[in-house]
Amino acid sequence: MSAVPVPGKSIKARIQALAESLLARDGEYARAFDSLILVLIVISVVSVGVESISGLPDWARRALRVEEIVVVGLFSFEYVLRLATAEKKLAFVFSFYGVVDLISIAPFFLAGIDARYVRVLRILRLLRVLKLQRRVLEDMVARRTAELADRNALLEKAQAQMKAELDAACAMQSAILPANFPAKPRCDGAARMTPATTMAGDFYDFIELPDGRIGLVMADVSGKGVPAAFFMAVSRTNLHELAAHHADPGACLAHTNDLLCTQNPMDLFVTVFYCILDPASGRLEYANAGHNPPIIRRSDGSIEALGGAGGRMLGVKAGAVFATHRAELDHGDRLILYTDGVTEAFNCSNEAYGKQRLIAEIRAHGDGPAGSLVERICRSVSSFAGIAAQSDDITLAVLVWTAVTPVEAAL
Repeated sequence: MSAVPVPGKSIKARIQALAESLLARDGEYARAFDSLILVLIVISVVSVGVESISGLPDWARRALRVEEIVVVGLFSFEYVLRLATAEKKLAFVFSFYGVVDLISIAPFFLAGIDARYVRVLRILRLLRVLKLQRRVLEDMVARRTAELADRNALLEKAQAQMKAELDAACAMQSAILPANFPAKPRCDGAARMTPATTMAGDFYDFIELPDGRIGLVMADVSGKGVPAAFFMAVSRTNLHELAAHHADPGACLAHTNDLLCTQNPMDLFVTVFYCILDPASGRLEYANAGHNPPIIRRSDGSIEALGGAGGRMLGVKAGAVFATHRAELDHGDRLILYTDGVTEAFNCSNEAYGKQRLIAEIRAHGDGPAGSLVERICRSVSSFAGIAAQSDDITLAVLVWTAVTPVEAAL
C-alpha cells in the first residue's frame, strides 16, 4: 500500500523551502527579496511624508491607500514567514527587529488606530538590511580570500616546480664543468665556481688536447641568472670543441668569437682567458679576450701578472683578432686564474675585496697544493664579505707545475 501524505508535513516543508529561498543568506532569491524589502521600506517612509501634504486629490489618497495595503501585506508576509521558520519563536517576536516589524504592521489591522506615523518605525529595518548586506559583502570577501588562497597555492606549486627545475639545471651546469684536473705528470690543478644566483655565468675548463698539451679556460659572461647561464653553456661548448682544431690560442678565440656572434640573440658577451700548457716544459701560450690577467706566484714567493691584457670580448663583433702571447713556468710556480667576482666581492661597508688582498693571500699561502690555495682564497673572500650578499659569480682555478727532477732526467 502506498503511504498517505501528511498535509501538515508537506506544508511545513514547503514553507521551509520558501523561507530558505527568500530569507537564507545563500537562498536562490534572497538577494532579490532583500532588495524588494529595501525598496518597500523607502516607499513606505516617503508615502508618510506625501500623506501629510494638505489638499491632496482623492485619486492620490486612493493610490496611497492601495500602496499602504500592498506594502503592509508584503511586510506581513515576510514577518509571518520569519516567525514560522524561527527555531525560537518567542525570542524572535521580542527581538529588536521582531518588535519593530510587529509595531509597523499591527496598527494596520487594528481599527481606530492611525498607522501612518507608526509606520515610520519601519525605517529601522534599514539597519537589518544593511547588516545583511554587510554579511553578503563578508561572504564575498571570504570567497575572494579563498580564491586568492587557491591561486597562491597554485603559485607556490609553480614556484616549487620552477625551483626544482632551476636546481636541476644548476646541477647540470655544474656537471658539465670538469671536476678534476687532467692526470698529467708534473701538473696539479684545482678549480671552484660559486654562483651568485641559482645559475652562473662564469665557467672554467680543462681541455686535454690531441698533442698532449692542456688547455685552461677562465671566462665570465655578462649578466647573471638563466640568460647568462645559457650563453655560458654555448660559449664553453664552442670553445671546447674548437680548441681541438686550433693549436694557437689566439686563432681559437677568433673562431669562437665569430661563431658566438651568430648565436647571440640577447647581445651578451663573454670575457675569456685561454692558455695552453705544455706539461713537459712548463711553456704557456695564451690569448686574452678582455679578461682579468692571471697571476703567477713564483717559487720564491714573488708575484707577477701575465702580460697581454685587454682584447675585445667574445660575442661583440665578428672578425676580431686576438694576439697569442708566451710565458714560462718554472719549477714550483703557481698560475692563478680568476673572475672579477673574486676581486669585486663586497662587504657590508661596500668595500671591495680587491686585487691586493688576493695577492697577499696568494703570497702567504701559495706553497701548498692547488686545491689548498683555492680553498684558502675562497675562505678569505667569504670571511671578508661576511653577511653581505654575493654580488657576482666567484670562479677560481690554480695550476701548480713542477719541473723534471735530475733523477727523472737520468732515468
